[in-house]
Amino acid sequence: MALRHIYLYLGSWPRLAEMMYWPMLNIALYGFISLSMVRQMGHVDVRIDAFLAGLMLAEVLTRAVMAMLVMYMEEVWSRNLGHLFASPMRLRDFVAGMLTLGVTRCLISVIPAFVVVYWLFHFSILTLGWNLPVYIALLCFNGCWYGLLIVSIILRFGLAAEWLGWMSTWLLMPFLAPYYPVAVLPPAFQAISWALPGTYVFESMKIQLTTGSARPDYLVTALFLNLGYFILAGWVFTRAFRSARQSGGLMQMGE
Repeated sequence: MALRHIYLYLGSWPRLAEMMYWPMLNIALYGFISLSMVRQMGHVDVRIDAFLAGLMLAEVLTRAVMAMLVMYMEEVWSRNLGHLFASPMRLRDFVAGMLTLGVTRCLISVIPAFVVVYWLFHFSILTLGWNLPVYIALLCFNGCWYGLLIVSIILRFGLAAEWLGWMSTWLLMPFLAPYYPVAVLPPAFQAISWALPGTYVFESMKIQLTTGSARPDYLVTALFLNLGYFILAGWVFTRAFRSARQSGGLMQMGE
């Protein structure tokens, strides 16, 4: 499953360009906006590195979600779902392929953006040290189970829910607080925020850039929350798949 899409991307430079374009555009745009605000405030003690790091790590999570959604929609648009599941391929093979491509596409997308940030703003994400791979892994994990939930919605309700899938890609971002402290959110939003694993990753990152040391307890909490949500997402996806198979939705879904 993963190789099928990898070959597709390797043979299509517009797809590769699109993958790298949006992260670089978002980071450049919001990076310049934050730099302008800092300079207008005139406070030399205001640091932009936490904002840039949050921006880059937010792209990791978003691109992981987008990769899984795009992979699934490629199969829907080409009317290939019925053929796939008529083959000996099992459901867990399909999920493993989506997860593999999600992580691969995410890394391909964000690495050029990291280079752009260093070139434009002279900030290197590598200042996070050995915690950086942990942050990226936890956020990819977060993006994978969330992407699986979004795919489950489209699988269950068909293309009528496609708009809901694209919209849901950014639904969690305000609650994850990648650019600002969780404390600025309303109390009800804070309760939702602390229930999401990505929040603990972003908070640990901000604390590390401020104090020089990360919060291992936050990272452990993020790991266990990711595991719990992944099990839940797998259960929801299985139920949605069985429902679509019984109703004939796998053969009817497509452009």
